[in-house]
Amino acid sequence: THTQILFNKNLNKTVVFTGSQIPFAEVYNDARRNLIASIIFSSNQDFCEVCLFFNDSLLRGNRSVKQNAFGLDAFGSPNFPPLATLGVNTVTRKDIALPPPTAPFRVFTSFETGIVTVKLIPKFDDEPLYTMVKHSEKLKAVIFEMYGTGNAPGCKKGLMDVLECCRDRGILAVVATQCSKGSVIMGKYSVGKALEGMGCVSAVDMTAEATAVKVAYLMKKVGTMEEIKGLLGVNLRGELSDVGRYETGIFQSKKRGLGRVSPKALV
Repeated sequence: THTQILFNKNLNKTVVFTGSQIPFAEVYNDARRNLIASIIFSSNQDFCEVCLFFNDSLLRGNRSVKQNAFGLDAFGSPNFPPLATLGVNTVTRKDIALPPPTAPFRVFTSFETGIVTVKLIPKFDDEPLYTMVKHSEKLKAVIFEMYGTGNAPGCKKGLMDVLECCRDRGILAVVATQCSKGSVIMGKYSVGKALEGMGCVSAVDMTAEATAVKVAYLMKKVGTMEEIKGLLGVNLRGELSDVGRYETGIFQSKKRGLGRVSPKALV
């Protein structure tokens, strides 16, 4: 779904992905209900985007993550509210829907594949990563999943050497958070400020999947590294929040949907 969302432009209908935790073949299952609800939502035009329905919630596809391997609430959207919720009554949040398109539908199929995601862990040996960054001819971007709001061990010289090598070789370094909720705020701690000074760019509150797909998309669609860095923090398909939300504690007003930021004719 993340690929479909970011590579489809000007989608003018509701597309719903679904599935089940318990298959149709079982007497008790969640497959039938999920399928019926998905057909109902996809038959109206309330949301011009790719969605995911599970359990009782219609989620924005590029905001959703698998959160439960055994429960019926298999998917969640930790940083964005459901587009709709089923109960005795259906609650639909049209105020946070993406605006209807005004141009023809387009599909992009070319994207960069030389991207890796690295999750920082205690006692992480940086040498293999440094070797890859230093010598790989195909590597174009590294997404670093760091602690909290984008923090990292400040005294870990090996990691800084990796980041310097990325900068020197023109490899995009993206800082993401390991937390399911919240955002990268690189200016919050001294290490984050240092990372920003070395050319690292924030993934804000995008999911790991959305971050990787967006980087892959921009690297093929946009010309220069500076343009890529600039657009990574711009809301293209509703995949990220305004970082000010996390600084003020306010999600958004009804007058300003997250999908309405649009300095992006190129993408």
